[in-house]
Amino acid sequence: MNDVEHDYRRDDGCARSLRVGLVDEMWAAGALSDSRWRAIFEEIPRHTFVPCVFVPTDASGSFRPLDGRVPANRYEWLRLVYSDDIAITQLDGDDEAWRIATRNGTVRAVTMTCTSSQPRLMARMLSELDVDDTSRVLEIGTGTGYNAALLSARLGSDQVSTIDVDPVLVSRAGERLRGLGLSPHIAIGDGAKGIPERAMFDRIVTTAAFPRIPPAWIHQSVEAGVILANHARLLGGVAALVRLVVRGNIAEGRFRTLSAGFMPTRTDDSASALKLFRALTDSEVLAARTEQRSPTIYQAVKDEGFRFFLGLRSNILDIGLSYPDGEPDEQWLLTPDGGWAYITPAGQARQSPHSVLDTVQTLWNEWQGLGAPHRDDFGLTVATDGHHRVWLGNPDSNDSWDLPLPHQALGHPPTAPKWP
Repeated sequence: MNDVEHDYRRDDGCARSLRVGLVDEMWAAGALSDSRWRAIFEEIPRHTFVPCVFVPTDASGSFRPLDGRVPANRYEWLRLVYSDDIAITQLDGDDEAWRIATRNGTVRAVTMTCTSSQPRLMARMLSELDVDDTSRVLEIGTGTGYNAALLSARLGSDQVSTIDVDPVLVSRAGERLRGLGLSPHIAIGDGAKGIPERAMFDRIVTTAAFPRIPPAWIHQSVEAGVILANHARLLGGVAALVRLVVRGNIAEGRFRTLSAGFMPTRTDDSASALKLFRALTDSEVLAARTEQRSPTIYQAVKDEGFRFFLGLRSNILDIGLSYPDGEPDEQWLLTPDGGWAYITPAGQARQSPHSVLDTVQTLWNEWQGLGAPHRDDFGLTVATDGHHRVWLGNPDSNDSWDLPLPHQALGHPPTAPKWP
């Protein structure tokens, strides 16, 4: 997927027109409200950073290649690049998927490992960062380099640092940034460790998803610095942004209403719902007896507000299955210690080896008893010793608990003592 002689980078009238049209849409929707950021989104060409993209062909993991370096593809490619959508640039961690796709016309893949995020989401996150002209920013997850370009254009390259674990992505991003006259500091490594030699930072923003907030980010932030992170461990992909302010040895703040699902960092080895589901055998499932449960449980795990709460209170993951032949839909619930259950809309269920469904019912009752709070009613306090504490309303609330570890077995997390 190396760049070739065809000048796909040219910023002609078509590219500029599509880019301005996208920016106008974001401005009208309120995703952009700062005229300086608007001017930068109009200035920086997104297409420079995504010359080759994968286009999903179905919902089961099949993709076709769209090469913007081929002149015949240019208009379709630019239309995709300047739509308010992600641009998928890497599958399964390397270029083999691209080679297969260009040879065969399509490729099947398990994981998207690099994308350019939805522009509207990027704009809202940059607004949440609330930078000023002197802010020093660390971006976790260089990816294509487009977000680093936006930050560099706003703040100056010297004030921007970015890190990614993939050396190929870093090399490509650096080349494309330099082509625009931008030169932020780019590092190869585990973003959870930050870049200590570049600290201290006024702002840290993640464009990869993390199950915990690493202590290094707090250590490398100035007092009152902001950490804007994507929290990856929530149920079924109901991912969320949390905005934390650093004060001494803690970082504390609220979850945001903005939904933001980024790819998990490659150093996160937490069990995925798909991996747990694939580990089940037919004999194991058929050995469990059929139960009749309240359809409320099925409805509960479809409720976004409750799913967020369930993700904070447990390590239950889920997969929904639909069948075209008239069989009832199934909602599967899985836990890292091997527990599983499924339930249909009518309440028919099976589970083993323990009662996952009882836990869901208990937490549904608890959420209802709290008044069915929204995600931005919850906050998070993180200490440099790794302690994560979730609270409802305010940090001194009695409604608080320790965040379960990603590999923690199923169980009702104990209520934490008040933060000292």
